[in-house]
Amino acid sequence: MKIFDKATLKLTAIYTIVIMVISISFSVCLGAVTVGEIKRPYEVPSIFRELRVDENFTKVYKSRANDVESKVWTSLILVNVNMLIIGLALSYLLARWTLKPIERAMDDETRFVSDASHELRTPLATMRMENEILLRDKDAKKDDYREQLQSNLEEIDKLRHLTDTLLKLSGSNELEKEPVDVSNAVHTAINRISHTAEAKSITINNQVGHFILTTNEDALSEIIYIYLDNAVKYSPSSSTIEIFSNDKNSISVRDHGPGIALKDLPNIFNRFYRADESRNSEGFGLGLSLASRMAEQLGGKVSAANNSGKYAPGATFTIKMK
Repeated sequence: MKIFDKATLKLTAIYTIVIMVISISFSVCLGAVTVGEIKRPYEVPSIFRELRVDENFTKVYKSRANDVESKVWTSLILVNVNMLIIGLALSYLLARWTLKPIERAMDDETRFVSDASHELRTPLATMRMENEILLRDKDAKKDDYREQLQSNLEEIDKLRHLTDTLLKLSGSNELEKEPVDVSNAVHTAINRISHTAEAKSITINNQVGHFILTTNEDALSEIIYIYLDNAVKYSPSSSTIEIFSNDKNSISVRDHGPGIALKDLPNIFNRFYRADESRNSEGFGLGLSLASRMAEQLGGKVSAANNSGKYAPGATFTIKMK
């Protein structure tokens, strides 16, 4: 039995016990008050004497009072039995609802660890295999070893980038914020991506003017850079990428690549998620997840949508601050 199945049963039992304690306590109080009111007249004989009630009537009244008392307690027992059945069902649903976010979080963490382990093993396995092949090659020359060392350094850089990103994703504290000129963050991101964009003859059209946002400049610049890096990867050569702002609280990056499949849209900000082949390239699938995490730390929100109308095809990624 899964740990969450056991936890659900335990939580259901606890909820049910609480419900039944309340129900039984209420029933006992209600029954005691009701029976007390019914028996009160014949428990005070003076009332019958003052009213000169016939003795037979007193016996009949007592008998009926006992019958009513029995029915009251029987009814309350039946009510509590029904309450037990209903309470079990409601308790189970409540337990599942309570544990669902925790279960989802644990599943995400388990998947994250598994994916991270896989991504870490892949470059290591590649380096080991290439090194072993080279060591077995008796005719290998100095240039071959130099080439292999260069390949190893490239794989090490990938591993370093992966571990750095994982460390950033693991951060949980809010970032320090201050008034920032957004254009500065945008220019910093453009400068970082400029060489990669030039290699594909891609033009970056910056339409963001000067305005102030209360945010963290380094984090905002990193998010914009991730958007630009993603746009450059999926944009065709000699195309244009636009950076713009529809209001004073958001920044968007629009590319003119193949767009995003509808089935992928809800998942592209998940860790290690990679879209279908139309938007697949090298990488660990962590960039957009990091952007989402940093936006959350800034109190903002990320979103993505396919372009429409004159801007289609392609996709637009937005960071919106509160």
